[in-house]
Amino acid sequence: MEQKKYLITPSLLNSWKYAISLNNEYGNLEDFKKVLSKEPMQETEAIKTGFQFEDFMINNYDATKNGCYQVKLYKNITTKTGNYVLYGRLDCLKCGTIYDYKHKGSYDVGDFQDSYQHPVYFEICPEANKFEYLICDNYKEGKELQELNIYHEVYLKEDIKMNIGEEIDHFINWLKTNELYDLFCEKWESKY
Repeated sequence: MEQKKYLITPSLLNSWKYAISLNNEYGNLEDFKKVLSKEPMQETEAIKTGFQFEDFMINNYDATKNGCYQVKLYKNITTKTGNYVLYGRLDCLKCGTIYDYKHKGSYDVGDFQDSYQHPVYFEICPEANKFEYLICDNYKEGKELQELNIYHEVYLKEDIKMNIGEEIDHFINWLKTNELYDLFCEKWESKY
């Protein structure tokens, strides 16, 4: 009988990281439990602006024009704690570079350095060797590209030292310790 596999996404891991970090301004354990339970998120103005910014960049930013958009990728991975499926949806893949559009109220250099997104995406997209976050803090509908603050955070595959399997095992062991593992298994079983 084939062993069950469970989905692991960068957003799930990032939500967990924010929940357990000290002096956390982004969320808490209750927010993480909502993510773990796959509760529908309310579409806030910030989320709407983020989608508008993404559409704007797809249509106007030369570096990502004619790329492959919303590329769904997954990879099976077995660790000490079980069988998992790494899953991600790349905003844009073009010529060996993964681009990710981000809109934030304010941006500081290195904001995405500790994100799980680029290490996971490198793992599921072996042909990519560069990941570039395109970040804007002043997007408003009707603005021209030259009016926007576009910041770049670039990561190269060769510089990533994170072992994704070990990170998954830390995550799973934390879920078990905090009696959330059964909820994870219930909600995150993979169809891939």
